[in-house]
Amino acid sequence: MLAPNEQQSVSGSNTDIWIISEGRESQFDLSEIDGGKINDNVREYQISDIAFYLLNPNPIEVEKRLIGCEIHYPQRTLTKIVEKLKRLLPGRLRGIWNSHMIPPEVLVSHSKIWIPPLKDKTLENHLSDIYESLRAYDSVTRRLSQLDAHQIAHVIGICKDLGGSLTYLKLQGNIEEKLKYMQNYISKNVGVLLRKAYVGDGLFEMRGFDFSAYKPDHNHRLMVFERNGKPQCCVLNSNNAVEFRLDNDDLLKYMFLLQQALTDDIKLIRAFDNCIRSQAKPVKLFFNQKLEVNYAKSPFPKIYRDILSVNKIDINQRNLIRPALNYMQIGISFNFIPQCNDIEENMTTLISVLHDLRALESLRKKLPQVHNEIQNHIRASEAGKFYLLDSIEGFNHDE
Repeated sequence: MLAPNEQQSVSGSNTDIWIISEGRESQFDLSEIDGGKINDNVREYQISDIAFYLLNPNPIEVEKRLIGCEIHYPQRTLTKIVEKLKRLLPGRLRGIWNSHMIPPEVLVSHSKIWIPPLKDKTLENHLSDIYESLRAYDSVTRRLSQLDAHQIAHVIGICKDLGGSLTYLKLQGNIEEKLKYMQNYISKNVGVLLRKAYVGDGLFEMRGFDFSAYKPDHNHRLMVFERNGKPQCCVLNSNNAVEFRLDNDDLLKYMFLLQQALTDDIKLIRAFDNCIRSQAKPVKLFFNQKLEVNYAKSPFPKIYRDILSVNKIDINQRNLIRPALNYMQIGISFNFIPQCNDIEENMTTLISVLHDLRALESLRKKLPQVHNEIQNHIRASEAGKFYLLDSIEGFNHDE
């Protein structure tokens, strides 16, 4: 099953990008795979490989740059006791009692050397050899070689994300193995396991999805049903075996919203298409339900400019519209890095601003012609009645 039939094409694109189909009642009996008879109130959806990845609760692997580590030294027994006692004290009194705790030694490499993929692999290998030789002179590498593993309690890696945020990396093995790992991979990209693609609070990690392997005609069966009065989901493969389960249907709203954004926003479709064509690298996908784009003084979005020009709305009437645009917005942000001739450019952020039709209730009587025009752009789904209000593009310029 292909994408929903309302999917629009993009100039120069030969891919059909879709997320989830409309749901339908299903007579499929889940008793064989879920124990007990469950064939009432079952709804079935077709989901694409993209939705399969976003909903999947299994771990994913992404690359991050290992830029340093924290070296934790053993603490005296008395120090440990004092630290535990301090936790029982009010915050204002904790600083009075000095436990003489040894702080961790933080090692961070400031090397910004990066060898991009080159068509000439001989040259690329030659540059990599030079880089490996230079790494021996890095301050972190020199310090790591001086450390005594027997005098260290813990080693925790520090990674830098594409967006510049820092995260800890749990290292495997004993202290000697951890130090060796740091020496071998400092200032390099390393594989990091994340619990799943959904990070939380509307944020998805997109680097774990292989866009180049995306096939629009490949689909999965998503079954939504009730157990003990609560909605649950499972995804089936072609043999009707369970690929994975979800304890609730909370993430489905994101799928419907993303489907609408990809249907209406040409820029977002093109960005996904560039990722499929290896002309861009995906980074993050974020659903911001507290978006506050202020249209009080800025120009009207294009959809309203077109409506206002056709209906000859005067200035006073236009002022009735602006307050309604400033609330009940949902922003779908897609971060990606364009690739030009194998060279990475600055990170780009696209924001599809979806607007809830309920925000325009005040216009139903005051400006019925505007309300009716917007209703023609509504694509109702199980997430609600939304339309594309705006499409915003921004760039992250490195220092």
